[in-house]
Amino acid sequence: MKAVSSSFWHPLLPGVGHPVSAIGVIVLGLFIGYVAGMFGVGGGFVLTPFMINTLGIPAQISVGSALSQKCGTSISSFLKYRALKRGEPRIDLVMMGGSLIGVDAGVRMLAWLTGLGEWHFGQGAQMPAVQVVLDILFLIMLAAVGLYTLRDALAARKRLVPRGDVTIPGVLVTGIRIPPFVNLPLVQLEQVSVPMMAYLGLLLGIASGLMGIGGGVIFTPILMYGFGLSVRNSAGTGILLLYVTVAVGTVEAALRGFVSIPLSMLILVGSSIGAQLGALSTHYWTNRVLRLIFAVLIFITLGVIWLDLSPFFVHGATGIPMPQNSQPVSYTAPWLAGYTVVCLVAPIIWGLLARTYIVKYMHATAANTNG
Repeated sequence: MKAVSSSFWHPLLPGVGHPVSAIGVIVLGLFIGYVAGMFGVGGGFVLTPFMINTLGIPAQISVGSALSQKCGTSISSFLKYRALKRGEPRIDLVMMGGSLIGVDAGVRMLAWLTGLGEWHFGQGAQMPAVQVVLDILFLIMLAAVGLYTLRDALAARKRLVPRGDVTIPGVLVTGIRIPPFVNLPLVQLEQVSVPMMAYLGLLLGIASGLMGIGGGVIFTPILMYGFGLSVRNSAGTGILLLYVTVAVGTVEAALRGFVSIPLSMLILVGSSIGAQLGALSTHYWTNRVLRLIFAVLIFITLGVIWLDLSPFFVHGATGIPMPQNSQPVSYTAPWLAGYTVVCLVAPIIWGLLARTYIVKYMHATAANTNG
């Protein structure tokens, strides 16, 4: 095999542990951006596992750098979907407070896991605790999302008439009737529970800060199957929420030394272009095909994660050593109790304020425009 020239490699910041192919990272970024633009997700459900499991980058650096990269792709996708006039910004507004609290909690959890050192299971390979936990969380999350998406994609093929962009109210709209409610006219939904949306934002923020996924891979299926939105409207909803969440998460991760700027910039070079191409491609694929592609992509990612995690459970296996630079993190019981109260109360307060703004101003503006 021919030797690779030195210009092919790009040395990363301390903590990553080894050089990484610059061209390879840019190509990965191009693919991640395409996924982000096509499905309205940040692409972190592919990016974070691939950085950990194929490039050998420590889990906490992968999460922080993935958050940083998504600041660029989310803005790019937001501008594209705003021009296409898809999605419902009222959903972003109601959920934003919970999401910002959640991303802070998620980054704190990541720092705590990073300080736990290495774990081993029986006679399996030793692996960083944070990597084991993230791999298991990704396996559970992606398996659930992938199975549900695949089932829906196969069921959609049996429909004689394509659904199009029509909203069919889902179980989160019809089944959760906790007042107060808000109307979402741009996606044809009425009387949607504000507390439900506020706490959903909290959970998505935690996933973003802990796993570096932006929350889109969870949020898009929830919008499709929980709210009943079409694939195209789901992809255009939540992009602004994603941007604000990952921006706050990036700052918090950077303060803890979890962000590699060179790595993030290389990914951003490719992903900014890919996001535009992905958003445009939704014009040429039907909702049925988009669901099927999404499911296949998830199962491929699951295979990559399992290949990396399997040495942890296999007798006599050898894992990939990772640098561990973080010190243990601990919190007092009173601090945890107070922080928990904030996480439970703040999303509701924000959601109520957002609802007031929507009722007073956004609906009035829409009425004046229609008049």
